[in-house]
Amino acid sequence: MLTFLSAEHIAIVRRRLDASLSVALACRDLDRAYTLSFILSDGPDDGDDVRWQLIIDPQLGARIDVGDPPHVDVTFVGAWREVLDALHARRHGEDVTVPVRPEGDLNTLERIAPACATIQQIGWVETTLPAPRPARLEENR
Repeated sequence: MLTFLSAEHIAIVRRRLDASLSVALACRDLDRAYTLSFILSDGPDDGDDVRWQLIIDPQLGARIDVGDPPHVDVTFVGAWREVLDALHARRHGEDVTVPVRPEGDLNTLERIAPACATIQQIGWVETTLPAPRPARLEENR
């Protein structure tokens, strides 16, 4: 099974979004392209931030990619360990909120909500969630 946010996971989601007429139709009535950015601090491998983006464009549909976009409408910020803990809990049936904080033009979220719902439905791929990295001892920070 694919690992969450692995290169293979991103590639499959990208192909699904690119091939979807439903995604293209959901995006076509937007007045312009919108970009959501996601930043999770203290990532699993080396402690660096984990960054990805979703671009929703009326002409091009939706695209997911890694890294930072040149323009962002809303950025969702959180901590890798806390987000993974919440995602693991959700997979075990717990009703938890994923601890991310939106920053930017929050009115954007209402405008793009219908497109995002379609994107999420079409782009969702079953993945394995990596185990959250153990918390570092306070004296080692």
